[in-house]
Amino acid sequence: MPDATGGVVTGAGAEFAIAGRIPVPDYLRFLEPLIVAPQQIDSDDPHTVSILVVIAERPDLVSPVSQVVLSVLAVDDPTKVTLTTSEGLATLRALIEGQLGSFGRNLVIVIFALTALLVAAILYGFVMLRRKDFGRRRALGASQGLIIGLLLTQMAFLSGIGAVIGCAATAISLVIIGDPLPGIAFFVAVSVLAIAVGVIAALLPASVAARRDPLAELRVP
Repeated sequence: MPDATGGVVTGAGAEFAIAGRIPVPDYLRFLEPLIVAPQQIDSDDPHTVSILVVIAERPDLVSPVSQVVLSVLAVDDPTKVTLTTSEGLATLRALIEGQLGSFGRNLVIVIFALTALLVAAILYGFVMLRRKDFGRRRALGASQGLIIGLLLTQMAFLSGIGAVIGCAATAISLVIIGDPLPGIAFFVAVSVLAIAVGVIAALLPASVAARRDPLAELRVP
């Protein structure tokens, strides 16, 4: 029924109207084609359960949950009960998720390392361009700590703006293409890490700017 309209009549003569489609989760695919029909349950009339689906939260819980299910059923004839588990598939899924997680972490480390090198190179060029200005500040009494703090504050501010713009652009892109959004904690962690990487990468150029001889720098044309 491609239009999800019509009706179904059982062998016993019961009629049911088609109300719509129900998305079938992966763990119920073996039941397809599947029709869900409402029934009036009489508490005094016991019903026979033909299929019982139990979902474990983690792959390592499949085996113990299977044992608990068998003990809870307490059937008179255990030979009539068939237990089918997807422990192998669950383990494979956990393995793949672990590999993807490891690849993602390594990729993030590489990206931040390259970003740190780029920030250090850009800030070093910025220091060289403004070395006369820093020399003038040193000659007027600015301490090395003040110069370092000034550059690190500027870098932290710029890194924060970049992190906010990057997170906003990522969230908008994910919404447009329909992919799930990560939690707020992920965006906050990435932003904090980006700011920390920017500040750490700026330490060396800031130290170079603070340790230059102010008299030599003032002679720069």
